Amino acid sequence: MKPFVFSCDAHIVEPLDLFTAGMPEHLKQWAPNACMDDNGMRLNRLGETVLFKIPGNFHTHRVGEADDLDTRRLGARDLKKRLVDMNRDGVDAELCFPSLGLLVCRITDAEAVRTASRVYNDWAWDYLDGLRNKLVPTALIPTVNMEDALAELEYVIQKGYRAVTLPISNVDSMPKYNDPAWDPFVARCAQAGIPLCFHTGVGQVTLRALKGPGGALYNYTRQMNDAVDVIAQMVGGGVLDRHPSAHILFAECGAGWLYGLAERMDEVYYGHAPAISPKLSRKPSDIVRAQVHCAVQNDTGAFSTIQGLTTENFLFATDYPHSEGTFPRSMQVVEQARAANPGLTEEQWAAVLGGNASRLFGITREAVERETAAAVAA
Repeated sequence: MKPFVFSCDAHIVEPLDLFTAGMPEHLKQWAPNACMDDNGMRLNRLGETVLFKIPGNFHTHRVGEADDLDTRRLGARDLKKRLVDMNRDGVDAELCFPSLGLLVCRITDAEAVRTASRVYNDWAWDYLDGLRNKLVPTALIPTVNMEDALAELEYVIQKGYRAVTLPISNVDSMPKYNDPAWDPFVARCAQAGIPLCFHTGVGQVTLRALKGPGGALYNYTRQMNDAVDVIAQMVGGGVLDRHPSAHILFAECGAGWLYGLAERMDEVYYGHAPAISPKLSRKPSDIVRAQVHCAVQNDTGAFSTIQGLTTENFLFATDYPHSEGTFPRSMQVVEQARAANPGLTEEQWAAVLGGNASRLFGITREAVERETAAAVAA
């Protein structure tokens, strides 16, 4: 029987006017949007303020021209075609992050970020109606103050969401992730069985930290530091230790570094013990093994570290529909990973490919199959 495959990094694509049409006039200066300029650059903006630019043809080297049906993502905006693409790629279910909505975490105005988060959360829930086991949406949380974050968390829990998206780095008005102020939020997520999901590059992150020779290689490579920083904060600050049933997940940050990070935190915890506060009830590496999860995409060498961590730390991902992902050759990537890691058992591969995610998000293969069959027949 084919293993159940759950990609823990995928994206749904919002209507281009979702925020500009959905936010009231007095907040439109904060509305996430994108447009092309006269030089062929895609401008990612809040209102009229440009956050960053991407060449319009940036992804051609990976996905080909628009008429290249071998690599073209036909289901980026069409759910029917998305099911076809998923079937072609051997993927049964996906954790779906926003696309344009990831800019919401850059909003510094409390009313605007509350409004934008609610606009997205209501739209995504309705858009994926009938497919929320197969395409699991992650809710946006307003992160300008903790009161609004907790209020929206409660709203999406009552709505039925099974995952929330948080920025790697918050605006200055929010506490860092090592602060006990996060305890009520993490505790409520743990109680509801909702993982806290972090996607690389989201929030107050300097995407182009280095310019000049080697800049692009440096900037994209260092995105793994996004996850390193959050993990070290949440482990070191004790919030995960105090809430042992809470789980955090990182997408598109790589994963091969996780074992080294766990060992380094142990070394620091004991080697610099007089300076360490708070004291933890478990070794940092034990907290990592029990509560931290990383999505593995092209960095399949990460699987060689399972022996030092646990199978549960790793989840499979394709990053559909983004060009740096593995579509439409995800199963070839899996086979290459299996060949490179012959010591892993069939049970371990089944867990990494889909079993871990199924448990984390509380879905079953049977529910996904029922939704798929109904959607295909409709």
